[in-house]
Amino acid sequence: MRIAGIILAGGRSSRMDGQDKALLPFGAARLIDFIAGRLSPQLEAVAINSNGDPLQFSGLRLPVVADSVAGFAGPLAGIAAGMEWAAGSPLAFTHILTVATDTPFFPRDLATRLGGAIAGAPDHIAVAVSDGTWHPVFGLWPVAMKEDLKQWLCDPHNRRVRTWIENHAHRTVDFPLMTAQSGDSFDPFFNINRPGDLDRARMMIAEQQNGEPGL
Repeated sequence: MRIAGIILAGGRSSRMDGQDKALLPFGAARLIDFIAGRLSPQLEAVAINSNGDPLQFSGLRLPVVADSVAGFAGPLAGIAAGMEWAAGSPLAFTHILTVATDTPFFPRDLATRLGGAIAGAPDHIAVAVSDGTWHPVFGLWPVAMKEDLKQWLCDPHNRRVRTWIENHAHRTVDFPLMTAQSGDSFDPFFNINRPGDLDRARMMIAEQQNGEPGL
């Protein structure tokens, strides 16, 4: 199993007053930089899925892959684009691991745990769960499913990630709540949807002595 990471950074950010969440200041740089820094140590290669100007990510020196599905088709289109990129890579990736750009504290062992869940069944999808809640965009996807997914997306009503997962063989992986430096527990898949969420995430960063959460 060879896994490439895909950062899904193509959301509309409608609840953040139209600001591109990936580019919001966060920690010592931007949210996208923080996400890339958390994902890259887990995998041998990472790319960004975005339909914006790829030059805004040039400092990361990561490939930027746009959706191949016309219009705004949501995260499934980004997953499909990631599969196509991985399939065309000379490194012959068998799977992609996707993460959302607005969820900065996802587990540092995400790739290991999801990969382990399907080690004996590499044709399955592995999806993260915490506190009884699915996190469908935090998934490990067989690249061999790319044509199936592209066909699925031909129907504009097929946009829900969980629905697609439930129509295919899959396994869920339960991740425990985490503990912040303050001692409070929180969901590792806490995501930044609104300005208040961003303030909370920045406060968690500020609580760490070296600016990088030990979470």
